Amino acid sequence: MDPEQFIRGFRESSPYIHRFRGQTFVIWFDGHALLDDTFVSIASDIALLRSLGIGVVLVSGASAQIDSAFKTNGRTQQQTAKGPVTTASDIQLIRQAVGGVRFTIESALSQGGIDSSMSGAQLRVVSGNFVIARPLGVIDGVDLLFTGKPRQIRTDDIQNHLLSGEVVLISSLGVSLSGELFWLDSRDVARAVAEELEAEKLIFLLEKDAVFNRDGRPLREMTDREARSMIDSDPALSGEQGDFLFRAIETVRSGVDRVHLVNRHQDGALLLELFTRDGWGTLISADPFESIEQATPEDVPGILELIRPLEESGILKGRNREAIETDIAAFSVIRRDRKIIGCAALYRFPAERMGELACLAVHPDYRRSGRASSLLSWCEKKAREEKLDTLFVLSTQTGHYFTERGFSPCSLEELPASRRGAYNPKRRSLIFKKSL
Repeated sequence: MDPEQFIRGFRESSPYIHRFRGQTFVIWFDGHALLDDTFVSIASDIALLRSLGIGVVLVSGASAQIDSAFKTNGRTQQQTAKGPVTTASDIQLIRQAVGGVRFTIESALSQGGIDSSMSGAQLRVVSGNFVIARPLGVIDGVDLLFTGKPRQIRTDDIQNHLLSGEVVLISSLGVSLSGELFWLDSRDVARAVAEELEAEKLIFLLEKDAVFNRDGRPLREMTDREARSMIDSDPALSGEQGDFLFRAIETVRSGVDRVHLVNRHQDGALLLELFTRDGWGTLISADPFESIEQATPEDVPGILELIRPLEESGILKGRNREAIETDIAAFSVIRRDRKIIGCAALYRFPAERMGELACLAVHPDYRRSGRASSLLSWCEKKAREEKLDTLFVLSTQTGHYFTERGFSPCSLEELPASRRGAYNPKRRSLIFKKSL
């Protein structure tokens, strides 16, 4: 093992660990994941997510097991364009297959031998009637019988289990208010659960890389508008790729912040996607009503309005209009519906391969929402692109914020000479630095 690579990777993951604690992830996978060795590592990664304080809801399909059950019993199921026709005898076979999948998953999540990567995890898994179903009914003259769709998600019950530290496991079966059992599309269940829980992420673990560009390379990030444009421009886009891309679009437009399409066959795919800067799968997020952009001269009044209260309280040093106008190329802003709600400046010292983060500010209505961290990440990315090795910041009242994000105290002598000369001893600012 390369110690430097391990340390660098571990430190790179720390901002995500802080950010995800207390959030809820809904993770979908089909029954195919249980037919090879991949689910052993997936279960280990799920245990790790839970140990980091992330609420985990698993939604499992069982298509492979259901197909096998029908084949073993010499049965076939009528298929229509709107879904399968599920008879009363079909639902019994499906119930057995889904039950087997449930116990296989619970068994994998319960491992904890001393030589296991899950040693000490002691995961508690809970299943229940969290999904109330209703029949799809008669479509195009065909009664789909016991094929249904989610009607209600019992979010309070799920949340209570998550708060108790349990992993919630949800299957593709739902019970109606009249007590009938219905077979649901597990992908629809995952989406409904994520939306009703207002989950931070919905993660689909797929059989292959989900979205490719025209050169055949996986796309790592798309907005819902870009994804919609891809579907519209390529009528041949079908199968798993098109289906999950469409579901991702609809999910983010319904309020879930991010949907991840991840190839499950890569060992540690969940961790690579969630805790590395570039990810591993394809991330689909909402077309930004809010975005981080390079500041322009027209943004000067908005920046001044934003930072003035922080200057008056002594958190930021005073800057007049002329200073902001002169340095506008160093500024980036968060723009929300044309209003500036955040800003930060990155001053470059290329000879020393260093950069200074300054004037980091977020509007009071939008604090405690991760926007300051987004601005910090934006500036770190820009510094790396410009081949800077170190980022430093001067602070009088917010040093703890930066130390929590990987900065460490340093001395004035470690700063570039030109910056040392501009240091104001009256403010007695503390200095922090971070290796990029």
